[in-house]
Amino acid sequence: MIKIKIADITVEIDNKFEQIKTLCRDYLTEQTPQFSVTATEEQIKKEREESEFDCSDGYCETIVAYRNIAERIPEYDAFLFHGSVIEYEGGAYIITAKSGVGKTTHTRLWLGEFKDKVSIINGDKPIVRIIDGIPYAYGTPWQGKENYGRNTVKPVKGILFISRGEKNIAKRITPDKALIQFMQQIYLPKKDKLLLHKSLTLADKMLSSVRLVEMQCNMDAEAAHVAKAALTEQSCDGEDK
Repeated sequence: MIKIKIADITVEIDNKFEQIKTLCRDYLTEQTPQFSVTATEEQIKKEREESEFDCSDGYCETIVAYRNIAERIPEYDAFLFHGSVIEYEGGAYIITAKSGVGKTTHTRLWLGEFKDKVSIINGDKPIVRIIDGIPYAYGTPWQGKENYGRNTVKPVKGILFISRGEKNIAKRITPDKALIQFMQQIYLPKKDKLLLHKSLTLADKMLSSVRLVEMQCNMDAEAAHVAKAALTEQSCDGEDK
């Protein structure tokens, strides 16, 4: 049994395998847990059977445990989001897209172009928590296959929704236009309707409080500069109002 602290929430995990302890080594704590989760043998078996690749029970336990954590954290005004989070000039910017579009590749472009001005908070599955109306992105042990991330937190300033295109074109969009894309990337609780409703409320609060940018990009180095300008500066190629 281990205890971890993620998004300033202390969680006890009744683990069966050591893999999750190794995964969470930078997040271990001795603080009193706010809730507990366990990955049952049935859940682990189902995860293994539904996986696209051959995975161990220890690995499957890490996935199930995080999913079970995601079911509970809306109680604490937090939710799991699928995206890559970078830090730039003290703010967090979330890069998200459908699977296979290239959010990790785009993240690498930022690292290559802006060097030590940019760092990665989480490469795949951060937690966002809204505190006093401000959304914060937190690093978590679940960082994607590249293991990009660290145990830190920064206020979210913007979200970049990327798709493939021949040219790099970015424009600001409204919360209404961003809603469908955003909801495709948020984890929504399946066991508790009240927490499902709360997650929707949290999503609405976040979309109303950060800059939202939709971008077609070709993954040339220029893409990082176009994205940064749209996310952090006053002007970009277009704007929906």
